[in-house]
Amino acid sequence: MLINHSNRTFIGALSLVMSITAACLLPQTASAQFGVSPSQTSNFFNDFRGRSSKMKASAPAARSGDVVYDYESGAYKSQEDQEGFQSLQQLLKSDREISQPSIRSGSSAFAARSVGDYTTYSGQYSQALSYFAPSYTSDPFLSGKRNMKLGPVNIGLGLYQGFEYNSNVQRAPEPVSDFISSTMFNVSANYRVSQHNVLSVTAGIGVDHYFDHPEFAAYGNGSYLMSVLPGSTLAFDVKAGPVYITIYDRISVRPATNNAFVGGTNTGSFGVFQNDFGIAANWQINSAWALLLNYTNTWSNALGKNNEQFDRTMNSLHASLTYSPTATWILGTEGGVSLLDYAQPALNGASLYNWGMFVSMPIGKSTTIKLSGGLQIFEFDDPTVQAPLGPEDNTDLSSYYYNLSITNQLNARFSHTLTVGHESSINLSSNFVTADFVNYGLSMVAWKGGRFSLSGYFERAEPSFFNPAFAGAQADVSQYGYDFYYSHQISSKWRAGAGYHFGRSDSKAAGQDNDQHGFALDLNYTISSKAGMNFGYRYFITDSKGANTDSTQSRVILGFNYNF
Repeated sequence: MLINHSNRTFIGALSLVMSITAACLLPQTASAQFGVSPSQTSNFFNDFRGRSSKMKASAPAARSGDVVYDYESGAYKSQEDQEGFQSLQQLLKSDREISQPSIRSGSSAFAARSVGDYTTYSGQYSQALSYFAPSYTSDPFLSGKRNMKLGPVNIGLGLYQGFEYNSNVQRAPEPVSDFISSTMFNVSANYRVSQHNVLSVTAGIGVDHYFDHPEFAAYGNGSYLMSVLPGSTLAFDVKAGPVYITIYDRISVRPATNNAFVGGTNTGSFGVFQNDFGIAANWQINSAWALLLNYTNTWSNALGKNNEQFDRTMNSLHASLTYSPTATWILGTEGGVSLLDYAQPALNGASLYNWGMFVSMPIGKSTTIKLSGGLQIFEFDDPTVQAPLGPEDNTDLSSYYYNLSITNQLNARFSHTLTVGHESSINLSSNFVTADFVNYGLSMVAWKGGRFSLSGYFERAEPSFFNPAFAGAQADVSQYGYDFYYSHQISSKWRAGAGYHFGRSDSKAAGQDNDQHGFALDLNYTISSKAGMNFGYRYFITDSKGANTDSTQSRVILGFNYNF
């Protein structure tokens, strides 16, 4: 369990906002920047199409018997309806978590193409999460849909309390250990104003306490540090004739390591606050044609000392026009423009354009394929500062992108998916970075009670400019790795799992090559339909080639979750 932190100045304002929200209510992929990366923008539109479809299909339902409220569809469902909830993405979640880089995770599998993304952790694997939902829920084995009802408001609450011993908090050659308490509170609530108008909030709020070394926290200087998980959203869904509109505001406060923000020391980390306010609309023009629009204003603020050069705002306007006469295949065109502006002149502002075509279709009864491609044009401002204060990069981009994904459900026991892509994203030690990448994952029911999953990645990334005089400058890098995880349902109460991760990074910059091995053990006990306990162990060995930065890290985690 990974919980983040916040500084004291922001906590007061955030707490007030969340308190007001709660008072009003109580009488969820290639990984790169949204608004810049075509694949990430496409994922947003797919997510929004699903949200609109569920809004259309849902209607107010009367509560009767032991049912569960499905917050995604806005309707009550019986327990039987929830069978099969664990999809391929859900089954791949555990093994991918082994190598998902974030604060205290120990993993070094950062995606170079996602360095400039403030939205979430920049891991190699696609995020199997909704744009409108937190990146973690307190009940991964209970589906996140337990329900309370207070008048017209449907509320789901989850609480997680974890205690961790970490042998090397900063993943440094000279390890320093600490005991850490992590508390996570999840809320998923909605109020149906009318049949087609719904106000909802989904949020994950966490507090960490470092018992011995609070100075090792990613940001802030107090003993108790707060975070808001990426995807925490207040949204209002409206139906206006044939148009479905979502007005949303997303808040995240989380730590970032130097791998993601290119700053500080090799083991340094700090925080980032981001607010995304947007309006998205889905107009079903007729039975075959649909138009989607989305505008987002993003404000990002790097928390901590000497990181102000990463503060920025970005305004994005994107559109997607699709044609699907039979509702089985989709042909479409999508793209848009983003205007990027940094608060300080260290990094260069830009006008970012992308536009292309895509097709999504089933092949037979068990395979789905999606292919997209088009152009990217990045026009950057001329640099106004020299190294080491800035990268001095005056490179623009005019190039292509493509993304191919194939998902196959071979049979009831075996599913796998493949993603291949080439695209460019904004960077933090140059104007942009261009990457070729491959992701593959499979999930298989081996025998009764036993499931295993295997996933792997490859990435080759090249920055637009390499200036070693600029702090944290990123050079050409090739990375690959794989993850294996096996879980077994021992009984109705007990579940056990074990996993292994290997990752390698080869860089043209001296001292940046490394190999990493990771091991995981998990034991979960279901106390009741609403409560569970988990024990986890993680061990990482990092071998830094040609540098004296080898490290090991052990994490022992004991957690309890309860769904009200």
